Amino acid sequence: MWKYLVKKEFKQFLRDPGMPGMVLMFPFLIILVFPFATNMEIRNVRLVMVDNDHSDRSHLLMEKCASSGWFEVLDVNAAPESAQALMDRGRTDAILTIDNGFSQYLEDTRGGGGSVPVGIKVNTVNGTRGSIAGQYLNTCVTGFISDNMVSSSAAAMPGFDVSGSYRFNPYLDYKLYMIPGLIVIAITMMCGFLPALNIVSEKEKGTIEQINVTPVKKTAFIACKMVPYVAVAYFMVFTCLLLAYLVFGYSCRGSYFAIIVYTLAHILVMASFGLLVSNFSENTQQAMFVIWFFSMIFMLMSGVFTPIESMPQWAKTITYANPLRYFADAMRAIFLKGCGIRETWPDLACLLGIGSLTMTWAVLSYKKTA
Repeated sequence: MWKYLVKKEFKQFLRDPGMPGMVLMFPFLIILVFPFATNMEIRNVRLVMVDNDHSDRSHLLMEKCASSGWFEVLDVNAAPESAQALMDRGRTDAILTIDNGFSQYLEDTRGGGGSVPVGIKVNTVNGTRGSIAGQYLNTCVTGFISDNMVSSSAAAMPGFDVSGSYRFNPYLDYKLYMIPGLIVIAITMMCGFLPALNIVSEKEKGTIEQINVTPVKKTAFIACKMVPYVAVAYFMVFTCLLLAYLVFGYSCRGSYFAIIVYTLAHILVMASFGLLVSNFSENTQQAMFVIWFFSMIFMLMSGVFTPIESMPQWAKTITYANPLRYFADAMRAIFLKGCGIRETWPDLACLLGIGSLTMTWAVLSYKKTA
């Protein structure tokens, strides 16, 4: 009996004219488009520089900023009034002002006592862009001053060099960090929306009544409903991993078996949750609205886009009931750090616990009688 139920579900999935094509195209969108769309790195910050010192040192500072790769220099040696006018019109993101005495400040043998004769002004209409632009400029200015300041105390000290290294993502490549999270989003969307529309579409077509009059157990019916989405999810996961390797050269550092286990646990959660929503929905629009509502909460509070540590305490507490939190954490640990099930078993335990709850609820809430 299970064999024929699974065969029925696959036939029903493949008969949909748009569904197979969407499943085939979604991994390409996830890997080839979304990593660039969700990139939080800010480049080409529009910069205007005002040089009131007119010295060799001030020119070197401006060259350092221009060659850093972070800025798009709109004007050099601009008048302060024209630079401010550009910012007022939203045409520039930052203004670097080098005041008189900058060269003398660097040559001061006392180590540059007093305030630094450099001003940084940023446009914070876009708070994130303005904050990062200010950090970029501050890094350039402080680095230049530390490299060029003549100080008797510094000359007396023995030289040493401090260099930092970044584990797991040595080049701070944001795409490498986002690809595991985007795979999590893809699995959530496919295994959440499609099951939610499954039973309710059969209700609208009237075919659910033919199943209800058969001796098929509710557990078998719900379990067989989930089988096609297991195949879809694994196809998407390994297609995304293959594309990530072919396009960007990223490879999974951990165990593929761990990815298989965690993906199956997440499918159990999201597919059973989708079927649970479908059980309580009377039509397709209602099911889509409910699953979209919960999916948005799951994605925004999962730590995929923003760290959970930066959330307020009440939001952190809510994330403990979010299955995406555990799946995203495990996927990044496996993909970036090379972890296995032994290191990430608490995430697996939480996923299995939530999945058991939603699966049991989906089976008990399905009614074969009107």
